[in-house]
Amino acid sequence: MGNSKSQIYNITLNILGVSNPIENANSTNSRAILLNNYYSLARDYVLKDFDWNFASTFKELALIDATAGEAGSYMYAYKYPNDCVCARDIFEKGSYKITEFGISSISNGEKVILCNTENAILRYTRRVEKEIFFTPEFSMALAYYLASLTSNVITGSIQKGEMAYQKYTKILKRAKVLNASETTEKLYDESTYLEARN
Repeated sequence: MGNSKSQIYNITLNILGVSNPIENANSTNSRAILLNNYYSLARDYVLKDFDWNFASTFKELALIDATAGEAGSYMYAYKYPNDCVCARDIFEKGSYKITEFGISSISNGEKVILCNTENAILRYTRRVEKEIFFTPEFSMALAYYLASLTSNVITGSIQKGEMAYQKYTKILKRAKVLNASETTEKLYDESTYLEARN
């Protein structure tokens, strides 16, 4: 079970040496307001920074119409999923072979995934907004990253923020080991992603 947002905020404050806790993440406390201002961006940054198992999912991509030439050397342009914070792998439905892809935008500004794969399946890191689904190592990484972003305003110390960021990078290294203990090689079959279809 993951931590609540207020628990993550209090861990962040403890990292910075602040002992007074925040009772509610949505309170009018100045520190809570500051942390709320950074929270969503920080959460998505930490999600994108590492291929977290708990946030990994599959989706059959929706083909969109792209004006000739906009896709460059790629044959297909697919809609970028709304909940995607980082595209990880593309492969064709019924195959486990990972193929090359690119991220771009078309003339209307819409973000797209470009590839030469028909019936493309995307494996990606999704935006996880409910803290209950966070793993302990993700919650700790997020708290340290938040501390690195807010240290100067909360404590007046840039050094504490730099130390928090160094600790954040160490937590990511440890998370890779923990992630690897729950996975095998990247070999996907159709049944794996069909179970995860929306």
